[in-house]
Amino acid sequence: MLEWVRGYEFLEGQHYNNQYAKYRQFIQKAEGKKTVYLELGVGMMTPMFIKEPFMNLTYQNPQATYITVNPKDAIVPRELTDRGIAVKYDLVKVLANLKECGISRISAED
Repeated sequence: MLEWVRGYEFLEGQHYNNQYAKYRQFIQKAEGKKTVYLELGVGMMTPMFIKEPFMNLTYQNPQATYITVNPKDAIVPRELTDRGIAVKYDLVKVLANLKECGISRISAED
C-alpha cells in the first residue's frame, strides 16, 4: 500500500510520462481549433490538475468550449460565460440520460 502522494508510483513513473506526452500532443494539435474541454466529476480538492488548465486553455483559444459536470463544483468563471457550460447534476445521471438519447459514442470525427 502506498500513500497518495507524489512519488515514482504516482505522477512520476513511465506510464505517467507517456500519458502526459499524449496530453501535450493533444493540446498542441488543438491550439486555435474548435475544441471542447470536458471535465467530468472534478471537484475543488485539487483544481490545479484539471479544472484550472482546462479553463486556461479555453480562455486562450477563442474557438474552445469548457464544459464541467459536477453536482456541487460545476463552476464557469465569468471570463468564460459565453464559452462555458456548467452542468450541476450527478455524472452517473448525466451519462445515463445521454445513453437514453442515443449518444453512446463521441469521437473527434463526429
